[in-house]
Amino acid sequence: MKRPRAWLLAAVLAVLFGCDGSISSGDRVLVSKCQYETGIRDPQRYDVVVFKFPNGPIENNTPKNYIKRLLGLPGEILAIFFGRLFHFATPPGAPLPYDDHTNPKINPKDLWHREFMHVDSDQDHKQFEAGNFKILRKPPSVMLALRRIVYDNDFQARDMTDYRRWEPAKGSSWKANKGFTSFSRDGDKTEKVDWLRYKHLVRPKEGPLAGKLEPQLITDIMDYNSVWFERMGDQTPPQNWVGDLMLECHMDVRKSEGEFWLELSKGIHRFQARWDLNSGVCTLFKNEFKQVNGSELKRMPPVELDSKPTKLRGPGSYQVRFANIDARLTVWVDRELPFGDGKDYPPPEVRNGAEEKDLDDIELQKRRGPTENDLQPASIGANGASLEVSQVRLWRDTYYTVAANQSDVGVDFTNRGNWHQFRTMSFKTLYVQPGHYLCLGDNSQASSDGREWGLVPDRLMLGRALLVYYPFNRAGPIR
Repeated sequence: MKRPRAWLLAAVLAVLFGCDGSISSGDRVLVSKCQYETGIRDPQRYDVVVFKFPNGPIENNTPKNYIKRLLGLPGEILAIFFGRLFHFATPPGAPLPYDDHTNPKINPKDLWHREFMHVDSDQDHKQFEAGNFKILRKPPSVMLALRRIVYDNDFQARDMTDYRRWEPAKGSSWKANKGFTSFSRDGDKTEKVDWLRYKHLVRPKEGPLAGKLEPQLITDIMDYNSVWFERMGDQTPPQNWVGDLMLECHMDVRKSEGEFWLELSKGIHRFQARWDLNSGVCTLFKNEFKQVNGSELKRMPPVELDSKPTKLRGPGSYQVRFANIDARLTVWVDRELPFGDGKDYPPPEVRNGAEEKDLDDIELQKRRGPTENDLQPASIGANGASLEVSQVRLWRDTYYTVAANQSDVGVDFTNRGNWHQFRTMSFKTLYVQPGHYLCLGDNSQASSDGREWGLVPDRLMLGRALLVYYPFNRAGPIR
């Protein structure tokens, strides 16, 4: 019996690069060891790395290896806030914020322990609150690797046909086709943009569907965590609000006229990517909502952020994608990135540099957390355009929790009366010692990682994970 070609390829690659895992214990992973060992390439942020577990590299005479994503680099301070990562890097030539590595009373091999991460130190908290940390922005390839599906409109629940998540707004000229899996409109010109709106309607866990389902906030819930939480005696996994989203769809444009819009909402902002279907130019806009009379939101005039030519011009089929992730707006047209990595904007949850150092705490808190705006998180619009959209998918970013297995807010935020709790939500700071790395799991909600046990010394870093080669149904590159 001949061996499958995949096995031959895996064997050759394993000799060249090394492998991790075993058939009996889980996936077999191809690991590139030569890059780190030879110094050809240092470990980089966002690499998926394999390393020996610092708190016991060998267990029962078997190597205990972990696979995580590298996020913290040597000598920097990281902060976790609203599910995103911020960092403070020491300027070149300046002393490091902590001198544990030069203290003769401390064994250098112990620096990986959590006690030397200076978790939530007063000085780091003051630096963060002063706006001296910068948000870490993922490049587009990492955004695609870390995104999680919120809703694929091609796969609708059969018992939810009376509760459509995507549907035309009232008075819209959009027409639903194929069981609401695609939508089309003619090129009639109107004064207002016609909208398709998304509502996050979640089926109750128990009991029949009855009455009217109310839109909810998008959260970091992962169904495959449910069994683990049930074993702990908790039927409801902790959840966190996720406002960083990505919207994509397939377009069939019939005429070179009109406009096409993708819109994403988060907190006090709505962001739009608007295409002129005649010229192909895409323009990015930011709409801000400001509180008046206590809680009422007033929509301010849109602010143009950037404009670029794209290939979305005239009749044809296109795949378009619009992301608002890490305070950056990124656009894809097919595989092209007309705005490069994206258009950055200041994250509203934190003070942004010296220009906001005197920003009042109350005014800063008004910019935090969800608003009624987030109950309409994604929309597709058109004006004067003749087209059809299909394969509509909404994704969310990975949400990094302050601690595993709990909600960052700690209250039931399905009740809108609790949304004010987001304004004073806590954050966590973590120092990465020289010669060490902070590695976190992509399943942040239920992960044993650096938040819990500490850092990874450079000497225990085995290599970069490249691909899964067994089992065959899971084989593929690791991103």
